[in-house]
Amino acid sequence: MSTTDYLLAGAAMALVLWNMRPHALTDRRLRRPLIIAAVVCMSFLHGVPTAGADGLLVALGVLTGAACGLIGALATRLEVEHGEVIAAATPLAYAVTGLAFGGRLAFAVAATNGLGPAIGRFSHSVGIHSQEAWVAALVLMAVADLVVRALVLWQRRSVSARWALQPAP
Repeated sequence: MSTTDYLLAGAAMALVLWNMRPHALTDRRLRRPLIIAAVVCMSFLHGVPTAGADGLLVALGVLTGAACGLIGALATRLEVEHGEVIAAATPLAYAVTGLAFGGRLAFAVAATNGLGPAIGRFSHSVGIHSQEAWVAALVLMAVADLVVRALVLWQRRSVSARWALQPAP
């Protein structure tokens, strides 16, 4: 990883965590993670190998990211205040996001700073033939996390807003 890669990763992590602080859950706020996901894809994703175990690794990355996004979104507290839906991440939401992001970054740092040959041997032993499969799995894991979180929060916001508009009995 280059210095630019580290800076992009740090900036993306800061933006994602900043977006999790208490705030009105507006369309703009829900679009931000989608924009971050697009930038991450353009910066790091250069192909998606799908043959054999490479495809399985990529699929596992996407499923893991989707699970993290779902947990993070469901662990985000929503309240209606003055007609606005306010979202606030709970410690669980922060933990899932931080651990997932930190784990991906730690893997990338390890792979480029000495553990690459060990990862290569492991990959060969399980039938992963492309280094690009690891990159695609990790990038798409991050993208799935961001997209699923945004979509679930959008749906939860819609339901919360509807409940808030109902007259009291």
